Amino acid sequence: MTVTPKRYPSRVQKLPQLRVDGEVHPVDLADLDEDIRQGRVLADAELSYAPWTGEDFVPLGALPQLAEAFESPNAGFVRHLLRGPLPWASTAVTAVVLAAGLLQIGLMIVGGAFRAQALWVLNLYGRSAVGFEPLLFDGAWWSPWGSQLVHSGPTHLFPNLAVLGYAGYRVERALGPTGYAVVAAAALLGGVAAVTILQPIPVVGSSILGFGLWGAQLAIGFRMGDTMPSRHRAFYGYGNLAIFVVLFAGTLAGENVSHYAHVGGFAGGALAAVLVKPPFMFPATARARVRTRLWGLAAALAIAPSFLGPVLRHVPWVAYWPPQEVDLVDVGATVTVPGRLLPEDGERAYTMTARGMPAWNISRRDLTFVFCGLDRLRWDQVEGGDPLTGEALARYWSSVEGDAHAIEAPPPRAPGWTAHALEFVDEDGTPKFRLVEHHLLRGRYLNRVGYVVNVDEGGASGPREPLYRSIAASVRVGEPPDLAKAREQHARSPTSPRIRLELARALWDLGDLVQADAIYALVVDTPSPQQSKAVSERLSMWASHPDAFADAPDPPWFEQWMVDLNHDRQLQVDGIHWLSAEGRCAVARVHHQRFAEERPDAAELVTTAEAVLRCEGAL
Repeated sequence: MTVTPKRYPSRVQKLPQLRVDGEVHPVDLADLDEDIRQGRVLADAELSYAPWTGEDFVPLGALPQLAEAFESPNAGFVRHLLRGPLPWASTAVTAVVLAAGLLQIGLMIVGGAFRAQALWVLNLYGRSAVGFEPLLFDGAWWSPWGSQLVHSGPTHLFPNLAVLGYAGYRVERALGPTGYAVVAAAALLGGVAAVTILQPIPVVGSSILGFGLWGAQLAIGFRMGDTMPSRHRAFYGYGNLAIFVVLFAGTLAGENVSHYAHVGGFAGGALAAVLVKPPFMFPATARARVRTRLWGLAAALAIAPSFLGPVLRHVPWVAYWPPQEVDLVDVGATVTVPGRLLPEDGERAYTMTARGMPAWNISRRDLTFVFCGLDRLRWDQVEGGDPLTGEALARYWSSVEGDAHAIEAPPPRAPGWTAHALEFVDEDGTPKFRLVEHHLLRGRYLNRVGYVVNVDEGGASGPREPLYRSIAASVRVGEPPDLAKAREQHARSPTSPRIRLELARALWDLGDLVQADAIYALVVDTPSPQQSKAVSERLSMWASHPDAFADAPDPPWFEQWMVDLNHDRQLQVDGIHWLSAEGRCAVARVHHQRFAEERPDAAELVTTAEAVLRCEGAL
């Protein structure tokens, strides 16, 4: 196909003659050279110029004097746009996506004897989503390409195919197969990078490629619009801008649409279309070398997304987003968590709970997590120290799949802490999960920090463990919520007996017996409605921790209260037990006899009698 040139003013009496589509026009050679370089005149136009052609009309492409002009970039671009070969690369890519989509749809409805095979393939499809978790943690290096073959259904597949086929055909028509390959690979890299860094959840679908090719189609129009023949301009640049706006606006209303993937793919494809210079825009002698270089560039860009995971693990603030300090009010601790692991709604500071403890994981489908919790135990549970060790800890985590057994624990995270580790295995002994947990026992409060991670058959845990370990290491434990609340109230009303009593209880729970006893003593020594309650609670604390109050004077502060509050059974029991534990057997027997005479119906008489007999050595 030829392009009708403009008519040139005659500068000499007899100008060279140009014949285009049977029409002959005089032409200036300098203007003709420029028109050839800009692609406005093609090689099949004929020139009659005596010094070059004699009296004949000869095709311009056969004239060595014009060969350099035909080697110009714009001339090569127009020539390929008008007469290039069938776009085979874009056709092949579209066909592969179509075949994969039809296979997926077919497998979703298949049954009978092939159901097991169908489920296996669909599971493979399901592991082809691309994003932060697959690339950084699951080692799914194939997901950048596999994700382009997987769709959620026909309504997802066929619109993407329409864009992929239409835009791909136009891009390859303009840039050739090597230019198309560079554009597609750059679009994939841009889309995958955007999804991996910005998208909260993995994505599937060929819209990354589709938007990248559409962006390239627009960019080609803006880049080559002045050179492009008029009848082709409608397919590029502004000619497609309105369609693109409609297409993008349609995605805004859709649910589960990854705008990051679309924008990243669009930017990658458009940038590549602006920068890439296909072989036919070079002189013939350089085209083979350029073609090889572009195929190599396309391959490098196509492979690059698989390296995003290892690269981003070395710049965690980019991959995990800036960390945020989270205040766990119900736990009395603060923890620094990467922004990506925090809930999107912002309604709470954690993404899940593990046995009631705040926890964070990488995604909703992830079975691993890191946690930070606080247990308020009974005093009888902590008499021997940390109650959650060994088999007790395994029973606690029975919700984790597999049989658990203790393994070597890492060093404790700080002085005063203890470390524990369990491994959960299948029936055949294959490792599945590893639990690492650190405990800090204060009074009857047990602070717990740890994580659960997958392990492979060799016991390796993968990249989740370093992330979870760093989160666990960031935990800073403060006062339990009850104590913090009691201190705040006490600061506002320091003389209130009721608030003093609450502060004493909270200090007792934390194991700060000295401060708790001092505050209990203030309430005991001040007449108020809380006085008798303070007496009972203070003595209960003494009885629960006799070693902490072994140096009490004789008689101890509570003996007269035992006489005055004889109706308080627990007060009598605690007093007799403390006296017996301290070896004050005679005094303990006196109070036991008084208690037995005045309250013969008290069931606690058996325990007080045993305490006295044990003190006297009779038991």
